Amino acid sequence: MSQNRAAQFITHEVALAQGYVSTPGGYRLKSFVHPVGVDQAVAKRPGASQLMNLVTSSLVGSPAVSTSQDLAGLGGGWVTWAIWTNATGVAISSFATSWVVPPAPSSDSGQLIYLFNGLQDQTGGEILQPVLQWGVSGAGGGSYWSVASWHVDSNGHAFCTPTVPVHVGDALIGLMTLSVQGDGSLNYACQFKGIPGTSLLALGLADLVQATETLEVYNLTGSTDYPHAQMTAMSGIDIQLMGNPAPLGWVANVMSNPAFGEHTTIVSNATPGGEVDLYY
Repeated sequence: MSQNRAAQFITHEVALAQGYVSTPGGYRLKSFVHPVGVDQAVAKRPGASQLMNLVTSSLVGSPAVSTSQDLAGLGGGWVTWAIWTNATGVAISSFATSWVVPPAPSSDSGQLIYLFNGLQDQTGGEILQPVLQWGVSGAGGGSYWSVASWHVDSNGHAFCTPTVPVHVGDALIGLMTLSVQGDGSLNYACQFKGIPGTSLLALGLADLVQATETLEVYNLTGSTDYPHAQMTAMSGIDIQLMGNPAPLGWVANVMSNPAFGEHTTIVSNATPGGEVDLYY
């Protein structure tokens, strides 16, 4: 979430020793990270999101509401990103981005790298995102590239599909789509197109009006912890507003005092076919 900046208040080792795991948006206790299984969805309910069994429509467990455990933004965060806020009053019905799995980092220091396109609510408190990661997160992974879909809610809970390994040079398409129910509730689907096991349904969310293209990093010790590449092109961007092209105007952002010149370049505001480049 974009309010999380790279502030080194807690080390990666200390977080892990205290029972935290890393997620997009920060460190959280393991009990606040919920794997989403086959035939399950995330259902937004007053006070908390919960897992739902799609076969029986029954809720699975009841996550705690307290967010006192949340270390989001500590020890890392969003490094550079582009954002566009939909102020048209017409909901974003689909958001697709294509990118290529970059070369592996030259060094392995236990770093965690996230690359994703995502949709947030107006406050940035909730986000849905198909995420490419290097390293180990609450969804799994290791010293290799893998993908998973995530939903982080406003109460500090993170829901995720298990990681699926991918390879350098693989072409990815991160896709989020909206379906509006008869009662007006908003249901979203998130996936990597064509990669089984990455589909996540999030039911009854608020209107997700902020689109992002983001590089997020934790436990970075040097420039060689980044992919051995100059940048990643987030291309083929296609954002539709109930079937019509969105009037995009991406805004580039970067953390304060980036250590290695990280930045974002807006190549094209077109849709379909737009591009935002994230530089390491």
